[in-house]
Amino acid sequence: MDAELATLCQACGLCCDGSLFGRVPLAPGEAASARRNRLLVLDSERGFEQPCTALSVRDTRSGPEHVCSIYRERPTACRSFACRLYDRHEREGGPLEPRLAAVQRVRQLVADLQAQGLSPTDFEADPGNPSRPSESAKLAYAELMRRLEEDFARA
Repeated sequence: MDAELATLCQACGLCCDGSLFGRVPLAPGEAASARRNRLLVLDSERGFEQPCTALSVRDTRSGPEHVCSIYRERPTACRSFACRLYDRHEREGGPLEPRLAAVQRVRQLVADLQAQGLSPTDFEADPGNPSRPSESAKLAYAELMRRLEEDFARA
């Protein structure tokens, strides 16, 4: 089971690449270690910016692998984070493939919206905006938000 959970995390990396969070909190006393590990620590020392500079992505036969280069020294918030998809697999077990497919689908939705030059602010209600997203982009964004909440929010 541990190997499957590691495979799931490394296939994903959404918690580190800025897709889920813009900033990650640091516990008191963690700023010095975070800086030593080249994380982008906020002036307040209460957090660091995403995407995480410790995240490395390697291409493998089975797809991209997301690896934390400071895994043994990662901040408390990183150590304690588990998404709902991870939590479900840990509790329920079963085949890993559907969970990996969920990761791939979210990554595809993000890539498709980025390819169109769209960001979350483009989906805020502004009827006077002539460059509003297309209906297909709105549907993709809605699916992305639903999937992020159902599968990738904190468990």
